[in-house]
Amino acid sequence: MKKIQIIALLIVFALYSCKNTSTDSPIDLFSHTINLSETKYNIDEDSLALIEGIQCNDNSLIVTDFHLGKSFSIFNLQTGKYIGRFGKIGQGPDELPLGCTGNLEYNKFSISFDFTGLIASYNMDSLLSNINSKPKKLARKNIPETSFSRVIPLNDSVFLGAGVYKSEYQYALFDKQNKVIDYNIDIFNAKDEKFNMYHKFISNQGTFKKHPMLNQFVYSLNNSSNIDFIDVSNNKINLIKSIRLKNPICNPIQFGDLSRVVPDNNSIIGYIDIATSNKYVYTLYADKLFVNENGTGNKFNSDIVLVFDWKGNPVKKYKLTKEAFYIAINEKSKKLYAAIKKTDGSWSIATYDISEK
Repeated sequence: MKKIQIIALLIVFALYSCKNTSTDSPIDLFSHTINLSETKYNIDEDSLALIEGIQCNDNSLIVTDFHLGKSFSIFNLQTGKYIGRFGKIGQGPDELPLGCTGNLEYNKFSISFDFTGLIASYNMDSLLSNINSKPKKLARKNIPETSFSRVIPLNDSVFLGAGVYKSEYQYALFDKQNKVIDYNIDIFNAKDEKFNMYHKFISNQGTFKKHPMLNQFVYSLNNSSNIDFIDVSNNKINLIKSIRLKNPICNPIQFGDLSRVVPDNNSIIGYIDIATSNKYVYTLYADKLFVNENGTGNKFNSDIVLVFDWKGNPVKKYKLTKEAFYIAINEKSKKLYAAIKKTDGSWSIATYDISEK
């Protein structure tokens, strides 16, 4: 009788173990891989400089590149032809600080820069008719104890920031008078006393993107397998789903007044970039260590794109033919664009067909 009981317990334990297997890589959440093939290249390669981001809507591709005194290049997505450059870099009333990031929706390209607090936007129709169009200034963020990777407008007077608020929260909703309306979701090291306020600022930066039409958002944390899906309704930040599989492994360092955070050699690269469509969230993910065993740093690129729905459910996994640094998605034409660095150091943008036969 005792032997039967032991066998039964072993069976229960085995079943329990199978049902509760864990993973620290989101790649393991996807059952199969779809191999993509490049289509005919159609982006004007001669007009590309050092790429630091790409985004597109149905008609235009915007490249973040910071050169020739301007922040962005714009291309016609149908012809691949270069249109021009915009976002003059400077400190004047209609100029942008060096390092401004952007978020492209259908007819709006919003920009933000946390150091100066600038929040502004371009109307895409106006920009395409006059490449020298000036940005519309929406607000100047000035909220104590905040450090946001990016701020995205819900409209011209309400904004959502992702990063750190009050050394504890990942997101804060505020208005143009800098009144905080709501905040939510703990940062991964909110209760860790080894990290001071500035360490938390540095270690909780990431990539922040918005649904093209709805007030739904996705945020991936640098050097981790952590990604949040949230929405904003009735001036409340609501968590849809949080997939936090592996926190950043980082070491806080203090030199006098200087705070630094150094990634551990066992820290992963994780999520690199995000592109969004009406149906899906496309994430460029690297399942490799920040530093190789020989001590050299890995490149922040990958040939794996993980696709989630807006509820945070895994949908499909793509494999590209080349390792990409940034991605963009055109749901209408069913194309995925990937920024590639060639062996000679120059850049190109590969195009992939994501229509499924």
